[in-house]
Amino acid sequence: MEMQKLRKYQMSTTTHKLFTLDELHDYQQTGKWPIADSSLLSTKYADRWEVAKKLLNTVDEDFFKKYNKEHNISEWNDPIIPNKSYSHIYTGNTFSCDTDYMSGPVSWKDTDNGVKSPEVVQRRKVYFYNWTEEESQAYKMPAEFNYFVEMLKDFKPVLEHYLHENYSDQSDQWEKLVLYKLMVISYNVPSATEKNRVEHRKHCSERFGDEHCDETLGGLHLGENYSEFWAKNTKTNERNIITELAENKMLWMHGEHAEQSGFIPTYHGVVHNPQEDLEERYSIIIDLQVNYKKG
Repeated sequence: MEMQKLRKYQMSTTTHKLFTLDELHDYQQTGKWPIADSSLLSTKYADRWEVAKKLLNTVDEDFFKKYNKEHNISEWNDPIIPNKSYSHIYTGNTFSCDTDYMSGPVSWKDTDNGVKSPEVVQRRKVYFYNWTEEESQAYKMPAEFNYFVEMLKDFKPVLEHYLHENYSDQSDQWEKLVLYKLMVISYNVPSATEKNRVEHRKHCSERFGDEHCDETLGGLHLGENYSEFWAKNTKTNERNIITELAENKMLWMHGEHAEQSGFIPTYHGVVHNPQEDLEERYSIIIDLQVNYKKG
């Protein structure tokens, strides 16, 4: 979308509550969170966690290669502990995905001896982009893939609203392309047994849940299947667990580049939920990203 064509998008408030610029600044000053109900999440996408599980079961290396005409596969290793923290990265012209690995709770304590332990915890992501729908039309994609293509289309106007409402004061600094990136994320413990599953889940949350803010303009958090997400309160600096994200609600988050428009970035992470019967954790987030002009 070209910057000179930015305009304010109007959406029915029965579909989503969209916050104004003044409301968002007021929320930051008073330590409130811009959490909104979404009738889409409670109706059309009420089964999103079941479909997310199916998608993550479907997307493997063969699927990635089959549905990306152009693709690249690489591995990243942490420079200090390369066999305890590493990622397999799959970049394609239709969609992308990656799997991040951390050594499990027992092997994490061992010295990195040059060998990757089979005991691991994982974070997996599947990425859908502005162009995924067009690129995927050349194929007969499975229903669980098209489900999230449709979700990105349905929620993209929310991000367009906040692009205009929050950050248009810096639009002359951007390249033309605005990136809308939907991520389906899973946190799983493939090495766990029934006996040590809670310990492995705790380790997974600790390893992947460090405090950070995203290198984006902003992001729309569309929830998680059980509550572990926290965000740092902009007034008190306390970590607030946003339990509403386990319901049919969505949260607007400000990224690192929102600071240029006068916002405090949303620092966030995850904290272990000790409930014993919990299994794989899923979340869905749509990032709003731009490239800044050089020079």
